[in-house]
Amino acid sequence: MTGQLIELAIALAGLAATVVLFYRIPRLPEKMSSSQSTPAISVIIPARNEEQNLKLILGDLKKQVLSPLEIIVVDDMSEDQTATVAMEFGVRLIFVHQKPEGWTGKTWACQFGADAAAGKLLLFLDADVRLGENGLRRLVSTYIAEPGTISVQPRHHTERAYEQFSMLFNLVQIAANGTALPSQSSQGLYGPLILISQEDYRTLGGHQTVKDSIVEDMSLGQRLRQLGLPYHIYIGDQDISFRMYAGGFRSLLEGWIKNMASGATRTKPIVFVMMFLWIASLISVSYHLILALLGSQLIWIILYTACYAIWVTILFALTKQIGQFSKWPIVFFPLPLLVFICVFALSAIKKIFRLTVRWKGRTIATETKRCD
Repeated sequence: MTGQLIELAIALAGLAATVVLFYRIPRLPEKMSSSQSTPAISVIIPARNEEQNLKLILGDLKKQVLSPLEIIVVDDMSEDQTATVAMEFGVRLIFVHQKPEGWTGKTWACQFGADAAAGKLLLFLDADVRLGENGLRRLVSTYIAEPGTISVQPRHHTERAYEQFSMLFNLVQIAANGTALPSQSSQGLYGPLILISQEDYRTLGGHQTVKDSIVEDMSLGQRLRQLGLPYHIYIGDQDISFRMYAGGFRSLLEGWIKNMASGATRTKPIVFVMMFLWIASLISVSYHLILALLGSQLIWIILYTACYAIWVTILFALTKQIGQFSKWPIVFFPLPLLVFICVFALSAIKKIFRLTVRWKGRTIATETKRCD
């Protein structure tokens, strides 16, 4: 009985942690600045084998209410038609043929693009990001109203069944980064979209200071904080979204394995404890409801069924704010939870034992964070 009460207490503690971890979802302001002085923007897109995504984001950029000064696509040794797509849209195309020792592919491509940019503001965009026609205007208006680096975790758009397994990963990423805490104290930026002034970028030393980092967005945020440079974190809506890992279930697994353990090691201890309780509660409720049903323990069936229903309600409310997810991964959340646990465990093992991970055809050493 004592053990059951402890397990129930863990389940309730995890439910309570939700109130803190997801206290608020920060959005970019809808109101546009009336300022006539708009800083020139250089859009930099690091691209490796992104021909399909590139067509979409370049199309979005051509439709913006606020036009950028330039669009720079940095082709990171792609093996598909990435370069052809960039040329068809008439944007500036830069080829990266050799990556210096000690750099990851993305950090080198971003640095290479930034060195060639002429705008006062640099907008680093992943190729899978989608922008509504007011996307750039809202970003710049927010920057004018409150100068400082801006980073946005795009709203997650899903299309195929396997993409639903990103639901818990997305929630954990937002919570662990501190984005939704009562007093925002995020641990880093979000890599898909970073808007930063040339001045701040040069002050922090550009991507060179995080050149070997697998999670360069987290490292950049920590570097900004060390230098006392302000930055602001938001969660995307209809104007800023993305479709993660459209290349199949394998790409989803490789992407999250690459990120999970490295991101966890950078999480604040108090937030990590709350996240541990949050995940433990999801596990405990699922497991003990099954045990209660198998054992025909009526009182525990009622208690854990109530907890399960509360979790389903919470997940419905949270996922609605961060993305477009189906009902089945929420109602049957133990399934995506099992995938999450397996991926996190594998990611942790690879990091602890200094094993390599795969990402976009490259082998990444988790200890040195370098790509071959």
